[in-house]
Amino acid sequence: MTLEQAYRWLLGCYPRAYRRQYEDEMIGVLLDDATPGQRRPAARDVLALLGGAFRAHVRQVGARLSVDAWREAAQVLGLIAALVLFVRAARLPVLHLALLADGYPDGLGQEVVSWPVWLVSVVWLLVAMLAAFGWSRTAAAIAVCAAAFEVVRVAQDYAQYSTVFNLWPAVLAAMVPVALAVRAPRSAGAVVAHWRLGLLTTATLVGVAAPSIATVTSADRRTEPVRGTWIFTVGVGQIEAILLTVGYLLFALAVLSTPAVLRRRVLALLVPVGVTLVLTRVLLGTTGTFFERSTDDGVLAALTSAQWTTLLLAPALLFAVAVAILHHRERPGPRHV
Repeated sequence: MTLEQAYRWLLGCYPRAYRRQYEDEMIGVLLDDATPGQRRPAARDVLALLGGAFRAHVRQVGARLSVDAWREAAQVLGLIAALVLFVRAARLPVLHLALLADGYPDGLGQEVVSWPVWLVSVVWLLVAMLAAFGWSRTAAAIAVCAAAFEVVRVAQDYAQYSTVFNLWPAVLAAMVPVALAVRAPRSAGAVVAHWRLGLLTTATLVGVAAPSIATVTSADRRTEPVRGTWIFTVGVGQIEAILLTVGYLLFALAVLSTPAVLRRRVLALLVPVGVTLVLTRVLLGTTGTFFERSTDDGVLAALTSAQWTTLLLAPALLFAVAVAILHHRERPGPRHV
């Protein structure tokens, strides 16, 4: 391989559009700076070219994500994520109130539903309402507090049980303030339209009320507890599992019924959460795989550094892949006259 070929191979790390515009010029400069008889690129040139390639890709991704379609998708994601997190946080407080109304003197007991759980439920609902009506920056600032609560709760669970089973809510919560901080030409409510807001409201009510309906009506007392990954929880009765599934399907319908340009971007933004769900709920602990976890007296062992690296990098890398695939799919092809 000649020196010029080596430089061209390194320049292959740059985006295609960048290479078309600057490759020949850069090759000329690099060859002019080479010493007589040099056959390999200098180490400093290799590092400079790889660093420049990384920066070029970051700038390109930033330019792609700055268009209005991505900004509106970020607002929709912030709204839906806040509602999903509200459903997850409010189920126990609402069940507590339902049991009190049904004659139970202490509801679930003070030790079960503490005041931070009530507070974070109200915060996520407030974030969703502000996002729907266009107060996205205020919603983003408030969401930071709720996201911090979710992250701290996961950290506490890991310290106590050495598990990351509930990592996905922390990932979703961390995305909410970032998504809502993006300035968009329209609010999330305007983007999804009124009937989809109604669909999201129905999905939220069904999800929040699922345990209350199943418990207060005694519908689940004679059924075996359900353990399933698809409902993101364990030890619930069949009626509650059905209601939760209906709520999830309504959320999915609200997303899938949006225009294709918006739908693809919302689904791409959800890739990190989906990857985290698969890794933590399906693969972690699977016998005979990279994600197998040993137990010590019934307690799951801590994750290895390789497993943590996978959990941190896989969502980001697959999100980048999803963005690249979407951009390639929507890139206009050659026009035939």
